[in-house]
Amino acid sequence: MKIFRSFAIALVAALAGTAEAKRNLTASLEILAYNDVYELLQDSVNGMNVGGPSRVVPIAEEMRAKNPNSLVLFAGDTMSPSLWSTQFHGMQMVEAHNRLGVDYATLGNHEFDFGIEGFLNVSSASNFPWLNANTFEIETGALLRGTEPRAVRVLSHPEFGTIKIGFFGVMYDMKDSSKGLFWSDPLEAAKRQVDILRNREKVDMVIALTHQDLADDNRLSKDVKGVDLIIAGHDHTSMLQTNFGAPYLKADFDFRSIWRSKVDYFKAEGSNTAAFRMDHHAVQITEDMKTDAKLDAVIDGYTKKIGELFKRQVGTICEPLDLSNKVVRAMDAPIGHVFADAQLNFYGEGTGDVSLMNGGGIRTDRIYPAGDLTLGDVMGWSPFGNMVMIIETDGASLKKFITKEMLGSCGAGVVQLNGFYVHTAGIKYAFKCTGSAKGEITSIEWFEHPTRTGPVQDTDKFKTVLSDYLYNTEFMTIPGVSSTVVISSAEGVRIDAALEAYVKSLPNAELCEKGPSRNSVSF
Repeated sequence: MKIFRSFAIALVAALAGTAEAKRNLTASLEILAYNDVYELLQDSVNGMNVGGPSRVVPIAEEMRAKNPNSLVLFAGDTMSPSLWSTQFHGMQMVEAHNRLGVDYATLGNHEFDFGIEGFLNVSSASNFPWLNANTFEIETGALLRGTEPRAVRVLSHPEFGTIKIGFFGVMYDMKDSSKGLFWSDPLEAAKRQVDILRNREKVDMVIALTHQDLADDNRLSKDVKGVDLIIAGHDHTSMLQTNFGAPYLKADFDFRSIWRSKVDYFKAEGSNTAAFRMDHHAVQITEDMKTDAKLDAVIDGYTKKIGELFKRQVGTICEPLDLSNKVVRAMDAPIGHVFADAQLNFYGEGTGDVSLMNGGGIRTDRIYPAGDLTLGDVMGWSPFGNMVMIIETDGASLKKFITKEMLGSCGAGVVQLNGFYVHTAGIKYAFKCTGSAKGEITSIEWFEHPTRTGPVQDTDKFKTVLSDYLYNTEFMTIPGVSSTVVISSAEGVRIDAALEAYVKSLPNAELCEKGPSRNSVSF
């Protein structure tokens, strides 16, 4: 009900002040929007198959057939993470976007999981432009190759009218120079693009494609004047927001739902200013919907290739192993122990003292039954291609890191499932949340370490094993932390390879984690 109340308010606001004279409709257009899609196959949720691009293609085709003034817009994140992306580096998803007839896309943070060259391969294979106004290459200082800051499209049809639309794309600042990229302020970039589109290009409508969290989209909606609609991504939650300024839409992920929008445009006329009437509807993608035969054939080809990976056995699981988001992102979990132990053990005894793993890096969101464990399973657990690093740091820095991450997990009486939760080896800790983004470590001790016992002291020096992602995007963004790289990402091994080696090193290659708790959260 909340969504539809917000929507009704949007309709009234869009045409406020127009009752004095009857408005003549200038143009009508249809929009299909989605974001954060990594899988070609449907996901299973509570026993029901949902999502999948093949079921969206017929919707897009029907939309275009009914109204040629139609657009398909994609708000970023597709190259990773998934089991398939580790093998095909996002190229499989390009085939889906092309078949859907995407008109414009913007960058998401996962577009750089395989480096700049990986993105350029995807960009060159795309039948649509990638819009980007604030991501630049460090080496040249120029806008990321394979992208354009903005675009202009005139939609015109005898029945549905004519409208000139400007588009631009921005994403959040990842603050990660290891990607070979840097980012300008997305709000300032957006303001510049709106100025160009409004004053130079003289467009009738401006659509922003964004990939950032909802707080950033709230600011863009409120502070960037001249934007009429925001097609957004990144939060993995379906939402329509109309409370700040320009409305924005976010779908969830993996085509589990999409947004359909009908937009009526009324040009400035007499004493009336230009106005829009927008009708937004979230559409759930379910297994009973028809599929697209052409895309189905493409998916079948990829499925056969991936099937070979699932046949290679790594070991066995002795009892059901829970990788659901509600577990790995919220509490101490056996699979968190497995990841942390695998990282700690990979480089040999004595090379690391502490291992850290974020819950958001443990994927698939499912429970694995007891039985055979394949390489395909393991690769699905860690599909990002992240590398295992070792750094030398101290107790004070470790505490700052855990505090930063766990504050991100503290909600109002609940642990937020946003992926910040820290799983560990070599230490154990307890954290108390006292409110949303408020709390503190109440204890942190050495745990099952061969030589260290008792509380971790601020002055303790030790080696910490963690992913290059955690090091670059989380640890190194904390003021005052200390670190010296011992094994860099260039010298390291992928997490999935460390997991495979760990399972094979166990007696009879049997994964049977039943150890004591290593961390806890209280309120």
